[in-house]
Parts: sequence; C-alpha cells; structure tokens
Amino acid sequence: MTLTSGPRKTLLRQETEEIPESVARQAATGGPDLARAGAALGDLDPALFVTAARGSSDHAATYFKYLVELLAGRPVASVGPSIASVYERPLALAGAACLSVSQSGKSPDLNAFQDMARASGALTLALVNTRPSPLAQGADLAIDICAGPERAVAASKSYVCSLAAMAGIVGAWTQHPKMPEALAALPERLSLALSCDWSPLVEAAAGARSLYVIGRGPAFAIAQEAALKFKETCQIHAESYSSAEVIHGPIQLAAGGLVALVFLSRDAARPGLLQTAERLAAAGARVFVVDPLGADAARSGTALPRIALPFTALPCIAAPDPLLDPLSQITAFYRFIDTLAGVRGFDPDAPQLLNKVTETL
Repeated sequence: MTLTSGPRKTLLRQETEEIPESVARQAATGGPDLARAGAALGDLDPALFVTAARGSSDHAATYFKYLVELLAGRPVASVGPSIASVYERPLALAGAACLSVSQSGKSPDLNAFQDMARASGALTLALVNTRPSPLAQGADLAIDICAGPERAVAASKSYVCSLAAMAGIVGAWTQHPKMPEALAALPERLSLALSCDWSPLVEAAAGARSLYVIGRGPAFAIAQEAALKFKETCQIHAESYSSAEVIHGPIQLAAGGLVALVFLSRDAARPGLLQTAERLAAAGARVFVVDPLGADAARSGTALPRIALPFTALPCIAAPDPLLDPLSQITAFYRFIDTLAGVRGFDPDAPQLLNKVTETL
C-alpha cells in the first residue's frame, strides 16, 4: 500500500505540511516572547506550576509538564478549569505560575481559570494562536505560537508549534545550553518527517476495532494526542497509556486483535518502553514502534547490540535533541492519520459531531 491521501488534499494534510514552515517562523519571530516568559519564570522561581487546557492543548500541556519537571525540577499539575468556571472555587496559588493553552483563546472555562489564578497571586502565561483574544488579553504574558491560521478541525501545526514554544520557554528559563540551536535546526528535521511512510500501520489500522498508543515521559504527550486523532478523524476507538500503566490491567485486551503504536524515546524510559512493547506482542497484539534511533535500531538500550524483536518498526526522523523527538514523531503521525482517514472513507476536515472551536464552561 502506498502512502497517498486520495484525490484531494485535505486541510489537515495542507496544515500538516505547513508544520516545518510554522516552526521556522516561530524560531525567527517568536524569540522575544519566549525569552520574556523564560526571564519572568527565572525571576519568580515558582515552586509549583499549574496548567489549564482542553483537547490537543491539554496534551501539549503534558509535554510541558515533563519538560518542567525534567529540566527545572518543579512539579506541574494539570487542573480542571471547572474548579473556577463551574465550582467557583479559588486555589492557593500565590508564588505559583499558571500556563493556559488554547488555540483560539476563547473558551470561557479557561478564561475563568486564568482569571482566578491571577487573582490568587499566580504568574499567568497564555500560549495562544490568536491575538488578540480574551485569554491573551487576560494573561500577565501572552505567547504567540506563530502557527498561522488553522482551519482544519483536527489540530496539527498548532499542536507542534505549542510544543516548540514550550521547549523555547523552558529552555530560556533553565538556560538549557543546547535548546536554542536545537530549535533552530528542528524545521529541517520536521520536513524530513513528512516523508516517513507508515503504510504497514495504515494496513493494520484500517480494519482495527481498538488501538493502544503508548509513550512515556515527553512522548506520553504525543501518545495522548495520537489517540485523540484516531477517534476524531477515523472513528477508531483508541486509548493512550504510559508504558508503565498499560501493564496494570489494559494489557488484558492485547489478545483480541489489538493494534498498539509505541513511541520510543532516546532517554531513560527507552528500556521500559521496549519491554512493554515485547509484552504486548507476546500477548497477541500487533505492535508498531516509532524509533528515533532508526527503523532497524530497536534494542533494550543504546549500548546493546541490535536484536530481532517481535514488532514492526516505522520510519522516524530523530530531532536535533532527544527532548524534541516527540515533535518529529507526531509530525509523521499527522501525515499518516490523514491517509488512514481517507482509506477508511472519512473526511478528517468534516467530523460529524465536532467544530473547530469548542467553547466549554
């Protein structure tokens, strides 16, 4: 099966192909916003970070959580916006920082939560793709992700640009020595990622009833995002799990024709991810791995020789820094999911029950 997307180019496909250009634009023009946010966090030195977001933006916030905890050593908690919007309860956030993430900046619950956080003494940062917007105007610092207009219902370039901006903010805050150079080199790698052919997974997922998407650490954020895209563009039931969590019960379903997609990493989580992939395959699942070390480099650790493992490796382009691998992996995934939607007979730009902007209370 060749990797094609049918007779017309969908909006999802078009905007996925704009990811490298959008990330390059952010690197070229968004630096001052990212630097200001990093400097403000350095001045505050928050003991706690909270995030507020929905959908793909919440998955992006998971990536931010791991960046902050790994690089800055500060705990990050995702808080339900309904605490402020529905239950009208304040939180004790003096000296904390709050990141709200929204492409449109219009959702009433996110704005209510940000207003509460700011009134409670938190430094508020808003990551948005629309300025002006209520969320941007109500924040202490508004950061434009520079994705440009996004019309497809399923987010793609706004998600990757959110992750890139988060890496830029945390890199500036922690003065990560390699992050600026890595982000500058990232668009070229993302362009290569668009050429990755995941036809074996198209064939397996086209008739699948259920899928698991597995990641750990920063890669768990893209596992969450990929599972959502299977649902909203292809009407396939998909669940995201940490490689540590899936063996605590969900693995029981592996023998029933399950397809599992595993995003491998180049960090300390890699051995555990491979062990989970092996267990899923041994239990009967069809396992596909996305490996930044290369399509034939699946192994239990980077210092060990290559071994034959019972799963299919999908091509992947390594990012300039291992912390940025999820951006390359999810870019290749977006190219794949547009193709899969067409194979299954769905238009990813016109999901029956979804709108581009969802405003929740």
